[in-house]
Amino acid sequence: MKTTSFIKTFSRHYILFALAAFCIALLLVRAKITESIFFFFLIWNLFLAYTPLAITSLMRQQSYFMKKWYWFTPALLLWLVLLPNVPYIITDFIHLKKETNVPVWFEVLLIASFSTCGMLFGLASMKEMFTMIAKRTTERTAWIALAVVSIFCGFVMYVGRFLRYNTWDILQKPYALTVDILCSLTNAETCKPAWGITLGFGTLMFLLFNLYHTPKTKKNL
Repeated sequence: MKTTSFIKTFSRHYILFALAAFCIALLLVRAKITESIFFFFLIWNLFLAYTPLAITSLMRQQSYFMKKWYWFTPALLLWLVLLPNVPYIITDFIHLKKETNVPVWFEVLLIASFSTCGMLFGLASMKEMFTMIAKRTTERTAWIALAVVSIFCGFVMYVGRFLRYNTWDILQKPYALTVDILCSLTNAETCKPAWGITLGFGTLMFLLFNLYHTPKTKKNL
């Protein structure tokens, strides 16, 4: 009997899922102390950060994604739409407050744990996508593609956190979304933070991917 896609993903990335369980445990401790579920949105954000890895894991396990472009291309586009949820989780630090009955160090540990877990889910997904793109094209093309994708993620993170749009607005509010994006990139007051966040977080994501991605090297004789 064939194992499911999730089980195969879990077997390869079990430490990441252990980290996710640690994150949820911390959140439950906070909920017990504060009698509040305020930070429970972190679970949803972490799930969204996991979805790109679920997609690339499925693509790896099903050979037709690599053999047929009409399977590979839609999956790639869906992955690209969901990947910006990875750096977005870092911005949850804006919810950090001192006016609670929970120590600040615990709040920092909580958000840092969720952010780290989300980023690692994303980096694992980027590594799998890098491998697939390199197989279909060249390794150089894969590096260029991941660099562009990283900058794209930085920009979408800005759109999501500061312009307050989400993935569904691509279909629900395409005109308003387009206008706000163009204005944010050209308006004198908004262009600096827009470009700063885009390039800053995009570069951070690409550098982290470089650290995470370890290409095979020949062993010394």
